[in-house]
Amino acid sequence: MIRTIWFYFSFLLTTLYVCIFMPISAALDSSGKMVRYFALYWCRAARFCSQITLITDTDSIPTDEPVIFVANHQSQFDIPLSTVALKKALPAFMAKKSLQELPLIGRCFRLFGNISVDRSNRRAAMESLETAATTIRNGRSVILFPEGTRQDQLEELGDFKTGAIMLALKAGVPIVPVIIEGTGDILPKGRISLGSRKKVYITAMEPISTAEYTMKQRNEFSDMLREHMNKKYMEMRACHKTQA
Repeated sequence: MIRTIWFYFSFLLTTLYVCIFMPISAALDSSGKMVRYFALYWCRAARFCSQITLITDTDSIPTDEPVIFVANHQSQFDIPLSTVALKKALPAFMAKKSLQELPLIGRCFRLFGNISVDRSNRRAAMESLETAATTIRNGRSVILFPEGTRQDQLEELGDFKTGAIMLALKAGVPIVPVIIEGTGDILPKGRISLGSRKKVYITAMEPISTAEYTMKQRNEFSDMLREHMNKKYMEMRACHKTQA
């Protein structure tokens, strides 16, 4: 309980600080360097305030080209912790529209270059894919959660939607699977108190080329990707789920 109270109190103050000064820095610094600084500061604060120990294996991240990072999703901590883990690339997130409509926080999300996705509107969702493809063509990586929403079943990954595959085929770039293990034990969907676990593991797997696939094969590719990531997730889960 003390950990939970400390987290919400300290992280709320940090969030207010960032929401005030990130827009100011964006107006003063057209290069975007200060916006990226504040975004990473906020994400690191989420880890510090929650007392999470983050163990990463991201040596396989390409540094010479943009990619699409595809990660599993179990907790509100997934966005800040994966941002810290992937700080070499600092990708833009494809996030549900409601996140970017939040007061103050939503504006900071937009300033960072994140892409809003309206899952209730197919046409708008397709436009978001085109925006993401343009972001990638301009040299910046993108990250999204193919399960679509946080999963409350932690023993295996949920079903994948094909949006990530369609984006990869449209942009013509590799997919880098990212496995997040541990966040669902700390702050699962539907709960506000933090669990006792403190260690989170994030692993970036080897890039997967999309060159051999066509848009007609997107379901086949999606099933292959889900099976590939689920196998790795279950291995990590078996090794780490009992750790505090």
